[in-house]
Amino acid sequence: MNVWGLRFDALTVILTGAVTVAAVVGQQSAACAKTAEEIAQVAMLSTVEVNNTLGFSTSGSGVIIAKQGNIYTVLTANHVVASLAQEYSIRTHLEKNYTAIRIQRLAKNDRDIDLALVQFQSREPYPVAPMGESGRAVVGSTIYVAGYPLPIASGSERKLEFTAGIVSSRLGRASSGYGLRYQAVTRRGMSGGPVFDDDGRVVGIHGQGDTVGTVTSQWNGQTEEIKTGLNAAIPIDSFTALRSQTKPNGFDILSNLSISRSSSQSQQNLRQAGFLCDTSTGEPVTVYQNPQGFREPWIRWNSNFFSGSGYDPLTRCQQVTQRLENYNRNKQLNYVTVGIVNNQKAICTSSRVNGPCEGLIYTLRRDQDPAPALSSFFVWLGNQKARPSLFESSSAVYINVGERLGLDVSEP
Repeated sequence: MNVWGLRFDALTVILTGAVTVAAVVGQQSAACAKTAEEIAQVAMLSTVEVNNTLGFSTSGSGVIIAKQGNIYTVLTANHVVASLAQEYSIRTHLEKNYTAIRIQRLAKNDRDIDLALVQFQSREPYPVAPMGESGRAVVGSTIYVAGYPLPIASGSERKLEFTAGIVSSRLGRASSGYGLRYQAVTRRGMSGGPVFDDDGRVVGIHGQGDTVGTVTSQWNGQTEEIKTGLNAAIPIDSFTALRSQTKPNGFDILSNLSISRSSSQSQQNLRQAGFLCDTSTGEPVTVYQNPQGFREPWIRWNSNFFSGSGYDPLTRCQQVTQRLENYNRNKQLNYVTVGIVNNQKAICTSSRVNGPCEGLIYTLRRDQDPAPALSSFFVWLGNQKARPSLFESSSAVYINVGERLGLDVSEP
């Protein structure tokens, strides 16, 4: 049977995301705000648990703010690591535990800023949360709080909670530095966790919540505060100001930190898992980033054949990358094959082996042989050890890309 003689319907639905424009603050120009889903991914990858030898009862949260070699630095609230008699550890989103190798408590007394730095060592590539400017968190603006609350039921694991809120007030002078106040749902254990603005940057460290009493848990017998929903964080500008005032010291964590407020690389590394068009090498490349931050090249765009029609390598990289991302988000990226879409030879998606084209990925030239085009389309097809499952049908080859993405894709 000739594959080019087949007739079928082509599904080419492309979903577009709404873009929200962030408010202009002072003389800053308007910027495109991130979606709550994108900021949640930033929070998931960079927020950590801060645990101690007493267990969950006095544990807190923190956020990774710097990396030097294999050494990561976590910013948290000082009261989370205040006890000199305890040993502390960091637990990441990969559910891996690391012993704290150094702790610097920035608060010297009860009136000082309630912040501390904790360092741990790991070969894992954990992303660093980008720093923002807490001055942008004006009254009425949206913020997001992330942290690991203590479990309600005995024996349960701590799970990341990500809640949204609005800034309710700003205090010029506040005890222990807690001058950024907001309305949001928080619980014990989230102290030390990051507060993000609508661009996914850290603007504060959460640590206080108004209470109106206490209640005893029927699950574990522990006493917990009844919160009003009004909370407070230490503005991140207070931390950066403290850092700028610190004199260089070889044994001091704070003075040796290398932090960027708006690192584009940090923003890219913290992007949620999925496809993106990467131009960092000077050549447009469609890459896939997994939930742990690892990136793999999928398609290199170096042909100018379609440039005369307005489809230069960068344009094609952006368009095809967006298609792959949409199919991936909608769980439509199972198999890739060749077929006819809109009367043109094309590389396309299919939900099953021997199935028809269901989604356009890339249109081929009229003189292009589809079989070798498909065999060289994905960068990783050249690596025999890394090849996914290939299925040869009577009409075409089907590549199991869902298998490469870690999806449960198998033939019945």
